Amino acid sequence: MKKLFIILISLLIANSAFAYYPIPTSLSKLTKYFKKNNAELIKIPSYNGSFRRSDAYANIRDGLYKKRPIEVDALLAFPKKGEGPFPVVMFVHSSGGAGLFSDEWFKFNRLAAKSLLKKGIAVMFLDNFSARGQKNTYKNQTTIQHWSTFIDAFKALEYLSNDPRINIKKVGITGWSRGGAISLMASEKRLRDALVSKDLYFAAAQPRSPPCRDIGMFVNPQPIKETKTWLVLGGADNYTLPGPCVELGEKYKANGADIEITVKKGWHHGFTANYKPERDPKAQIWSKCPPAYTNDEGYIVTNSDVKYPYPCVTYGATMGGNKGGVFKKPFLKFFEENLL
Repeated sequence: MKKLFIILISLLIANSAFAYYPIPTSLSKLTKYFKKNNAELIKIPSYNGSFRRSDAYANIRDGLYKKRPIEVDALLAFPKKGEGPFPVVMFVHSSGGAGLFSDEWFKFNRLAAKSLLKKGIAVMFLDNFSARGQKNTYKNQTTIQHWSTFIDAFKALEYLSNDPRINIKKVGITGWSRGGAISLMASEKRLRDALVSKDLYFAAAQPRSPPCRDIGMFVNPQPIKETKTWLVLGGADNYTLPGPCVELGEKYKANGADIEITVKKGWHHGFTANYKPERDPKAQIWSKCPPAYTNDEGYIVTNSDVKYPYPCVTYGATMGGNKGGVFKKPFLKFFEENLL
């Protein structure tokens, strides 16, 4: 009896450690910027993936994620002119959370969204964290697994496919850091095929500075041929190193992806933030940890789960760069050319 009691207590502790307790979405603060665009806060049915990195894709492939349903928050806004159906760009956030969409030091996304709306392109802002009880993850990236947020992007695409106001063949996605990882993995065929209808795809993806070596991306990517990707990296980025992303991007290209890779000399992580580069002592850096890639069988074979206290993790990365003004024009051009 005593042994059984200990087992039950252990299970309760384990389950509580993995439980998510939703908090109010930060997107409500963003609605004031898009009042004239009929902004609406919505709930999107999604799921939590595996709580382990080692079998993250296998868990999705085998459908086990369906045991963990969740509803994530999003904001959808439409152009003031035109009747639609409209193309749309989905903005996905970094480890700083959806609160950065309305932060005074991170104006780029909402300013770019305003410009897209004027050009006749709808916008969606996706909140991956609030439904999972977190505002941010940059101090501890293990609190929310990246693969759960990959699920959100495809389920949001599926949600848009049921909205007659949206041209589902003209959906784009963009984000930096964690959002960059989601935007890059949005072109991964195996994920799409496991999660949604095979006739759905993102027409354009613009990832910036994703963590390409640390989160278990596929070592042998299988790209969706209809997705045009523009991967932009900071040459001076010491948070998510550009080298592994260049290498991974070339694998995408070799496997048939329509991808362009740009490395901006001297640019740091979060280069569109409207402040000069500065060191963030709390940012959790994984670049000294063993690389983590997923093999064709769906498992990470080059790295086991990193355990607390994460001896390979360091802290302090250079953030910012005030390059949003320079980057905005080519950013808008990319989506105009591929969605309009």
